[in-house]
Amino acid sequence: MGRPWSSAFGLALFLLGSLIIHADGQSQSLETDLYALLKIREAFIDTQSILREWTFEKSAIICAWRGVICKDGRVSELSLPGARLQGHISAAVGNLGQLRKLNLHSNLLTGSIPASLGNCSILSDLQLFQNELSGIIPTDLAGLQALEILNLEQNKLTGPIPPDIGKLINLRFLDVADNTLSGAIPVDLANCQKLTVLSLQGNLLSGNLPVQLGTLPDLLSLNLRGNSLWGEIPWQLSNCTKLQVINLGRNRFSGVIPELFGNLFNLQELWLEENNLNGSIPEQLGNVTWLRELSLSANALSGPIPEILGNLVQLRTLNLSQNLLTGSIPLELGRLSNLRVLSLNDNRLTSSIPFSLGQLTELQSLSFNNNNLSGTLPPSLGQAFKLEYLSLDANNLSGSIPAELGFLHMLTHLSLSFNQLTGPIPSSLSLCFPLRILNLEENALSGNIPSSLGSLMHLQVLDVSGNNLSGLLPPKLGNCVDLVQLDVSGQNFWGRIPFAYVALSRLRIFSADNNSLTGPIPDGFPASSDLEVFSVSGNKLNGSIPPDLGAHPRLTILDLSNNNIYGNIPPALGRDPSLTVLALSNNQLTGSVPKELNELSNLQELYLGINQLSGGISSKLGKCKSLNVLDLQGNKLSGDIPPEIAQLQQLRILWLQNNSLQGPIPSSFGNLTVLRNLNLSKNNLSGNIPVSLGSLIDLVALDLSNNNLQGPVPQALLKFNSTSFSGNPSLCDETSCFNGSPASSPQQSAPLQSGPNKVRERTRWNRKEIVGLSVGAGVLTIILMSLICCLGIACFRLYNRKALSLAPPPADAQVVMFSEPLTFAHIQEATGQFDEDHVLSRTRHGIVFKAILKDGTVLSVRRLPDGQVEENLFKAEAEMLGRIRHQNLTVLRGYYVHGDVRLLIYDYMPNGNLASLLQEASQQDGHVLNWPMRHLIALGVARGLSFLHTQCEPPIIHGDVKPNNVQFDADFEAHLSDFGLERFATMPTDPSSSSTPVGSFGYVSPESTGVSRQLTRGADVYSFGIVLLELLTGRRPAMFTTEDEDIVKWVKRMLQTGQITELFDPSLLELDPESSEWEEFLLAVKVALLCTAPDPVDRPSMSEVIFMLEGCRVGPETITSSSGPTSHASPV
Repeated sequence: MGRPWSSAFGLALFLLGSLIIHADGQSQSLETDLYALLKIREAFIDTQSILREWTFEKSAIICAWRGVICKDGRVSELSLPGARLQGHISAAVGNLGQLRKLNLHSNLLTGSIPASLGNCSILSDLQLFQNELSGIIPTDLAGLQALEILNLEQNKLTGPIPPDIGKLINLRFLDVADNTLSGAIPVDLANCQKLTVLSLQGNLLSGNLPVQLGTLPDLLSLNLRGNSLWGEIPWQLSNCTKLQVINLGRNRFSGVIPELFGNLFNLQELWLEENNLNGSIPEQLGNVTWLRELSLSANALSGPIPEILGNLVQLRTLNLSQNLLTGSIPLELGRLSNLRVLSLNDNRLTSSIPFSLGQLTELQSLSFNNNNLSGTLPPSLGQAFKLEYLSLDANNLSGSIPAELGFLHMLTHLSLSFNQLTGPIPSSLSLCFPLRILNLEENALSGNIPSSLGSLMHLQVLDVSGNNLSGLLPPKLGNCVDLVQLDVSGQNFWGRIPFAYVALSRLRIFSADNNSLTGPIPDGFPASSDLEVFSVSGNKLNGSIPPDLGAHPRLTILDLSNNNIYGNIPPALGRDPSLTVLALSNNQLTGSVPKELNELSNLQELYLGINQLSGGISSKLGKCKSLNVLDLQGNKLSGDIPPEIAQLQQLRILWLQNNSLQGPIPSSFGNLTVLRNLNLSKNNLSGNIPVSLGSLIDLVALDLSNNNLQGPVPQALLKFNSTSFSGNPSLCDETSCFNGSPASSPQQSAPLQSGPNKVRERTRWNRKEIVGLSVGAGVLTIILMSLICCLGIACFRLYNRKALSLAPPPADAQVVMFSEPLTFAHIQEATGQFDEDHVLSRTRHGIVFKAILKDGTVLSVRRLPDGQVEENLFKAEAEMLGRIRHQNLTVLRGYYVHGDVRLLIYDYMPNGNLASLLQEASQQDGHVLNWPMRHLIALGVARGLSFLHTQCEPPIIHGDVKPNNVQFDADFEAHLSDFGLERFATMPTDPSSSSTPVGSFGYVSPESTGVSRQLTRGADVYSFGIVLLELLTGRRPAMFTTEDEDIVKWVKRMLQTGQITELFDPSLLELDPESSEWEEFLLAVKVALLCTAPDPVDRPSMSEVIFMLEGCRVGPETITSSSGPTSHASPV
């Protein structure tokens, strides 16, 4: 009987022991979790005290701690998102053996990702995004075989993406976007066959996109935007038939868009903008009917816009801007009933705007800027009631502005500038109550400004400049209290500036130049403390200068020139610390020049000429170190010229003529090393001409006539015309004395003119200018007679020019050729009557045609804008350009002028330009351009540009150095083109005008984008440096679209962070880091950075650039240096 009892007792004892052992094990595991959590708590900085219960004293309720979730008595989840935690993640997290989810996103954690996380073998969800974690992604994470979600987005992680991530066979979501990861995309990621989301955007990844990613059957979203990936887009991605999002924008992909993408029937978003893609837009995309977002902008796509895109009825965004698309805008786009954004900017589209676009009732933004669209604005656009943004700038649109646009009650931005619109400004626009920007600049609009626009209470920008508007300025615009910019310049407005404008307290820019405004500037106007530009030149304003104009700390341009303003210059103007341009010339100002103006340290241009100012020139003027134009001509100034003016090292123009100055010319003027124009004529100067003036190598205009100078003319100055020294009886050269005063001298006979417009050397006088200048110059009989003669000649020339322009040029008219003869008829025939099919390019200097003569000779013919240049000036400039010969410059073979027709005949360059060659190189893995070829191209361009700067007389500033202007002959020799054409450009009349083009976007030097916009050698050097960087890196300046980043800053950043290989054009990556070519490349990059120094003073000359580039080739040079430059005179 005891035996059964003994067995039962033993079994019970065994079970009790097992329970005790199990409980003890569980207790020990939970204790391990407790200590791990306390260690994690130690590593955190809890600024919000959300972990106050995480203490040993409360360990009994560990599973109730905030952010902690337990399962089966163990910690299975730690979730503390958005808790503003600082500190780092403790390695103790690896001791949470049963952890399934770790969520610490949206905190401020720093340090690295603990490698010990690899111990959490059953972890399936790891979310650490939006922190400040650094270091590499630990390869230990590859041990997390249960991991499904890995989100490390928006941190500061570096290094490559570990290939071992491909071992996570259960991974469904991988997001490491917006870090600084580098290297290639691992092919091993294709092993993650369950992957649905792959987001790698915003890193520094490079190399090709692995074709193996096309084997991911469940992939829904692929986001690789904003890296440096290159090569072709793999067509194999079309095998991922579940794809809904493809974002490959802002990379360096080349080749064509795969047609097979048309088979991705589930695709909803396709982003391919800002790459180097070419070819046409595949029509097959019209089959992807679920597509909602399609962005292909900033590529090199060509051909027409496929009509079949009208089938994409779900489309909300269509962005095809910044390509080379041609043809018309398809009517079928009017079927896109869900479209919200339509952008076709910067293409070559022609024809008219389809009326069908008015059917797009969901449309919010419509932008067709910079095309060749013609015809009228369709009134149907007024039916797109949700339109907020409408911009059609820089086309050839004509007709009137439809009143129906007033129906767009949600419109905030309307810009129709640079077209050919006529008729009045519709008063119905006042119904667009949210309107903030109204830009109608440079059209042919007439009538007045509707007073009803004063009801637009949110209006910030109103620009109607460059039209034919007239009447009074509407006082009701003073109700638009949010106005920041008001530009009414270049019109026929008359009457006073309304006193109501005093209420415009936020005004930054007010421009009313070249009207017929009268009366004084209203008291208290402008009242804005944010004022930056106040320009009212070329009116009939009178009264005195309001002292309040000296109370604007941000004022940079003050232009009151060419009016009837009288009185003293207020000393308060010296309190405008930001002033860069002060133009008060051609008025009736009296008194002395206030000494307070000497304190304007940022002043660059000072125009006080043709007034009645008296007294001496202050020696303190030398404190204005930034001054590059000083115009004091035509006043009553007396005393000596202060030698301290020589401290103005940036001075380019010095006009002191027509005063009563005496004493010697300061010998210190020889220190003005960048001086280009010096006029001291018609004073009482005495003594010898300083020999030091001969050292001014940039000096191109000199007038010392009509003084009391004596002695010999320095040998270096004898290159100037004798009229520069006439009227000085005691002044002699080697053979004669300058005691005459020839009437033929243009500097003697021309009427006085002063101010910013004179700096830009306008080539004609119109009636209004002559009458205005006669008042400023006085009523002396001889000057009046001179003005009458000039007016008569100008009128005769104008009449004769108009008569010539009415009749077509005779066919047998001779083209002036510097070698073989040619007629205008030959040119017409060779260009197919200047047919569109012969057009090679269009620039602001006209249209370039390919001309094929009967004997097979091919020429390039540039037709300048009709009537742009006066005939004699054109002939003189063309003759000068025809004498220029250099191996690396395009050769002008002849010219033609008759009536309004101006032609320049050049050699034809059969191998295109550098811009096209670089694009071709990027699409063919660079085998078109190796490093030696790129070096020779750079050297050739440098030699050509240096010749223009140093060997031409006068020196020629190119003004628009860019890849499009580097052309290649049959032997692929580089030739710099389009030089000297700035001389043919119509000069601006407003120094502050933003419409005056200087250079091309991305290649313009910092100092050329400001007010002066002067052409200088330093600006050319800067542009060459940008071209050199583009040649070396394959990166176009246009690829950098933010204010904080440009190609120069990007190159410097890559060098500073040691990412040297990122600088290389992909085609040059084969360079061996140990080879001489690698060293040569880096030397060339440094040359480019010297050329693009922010301060022009720090930039080398082009001769120095040649020396440095020649020194870059430490290896053998494949082609010898070009022969020395030559210059041959053309036959007359």
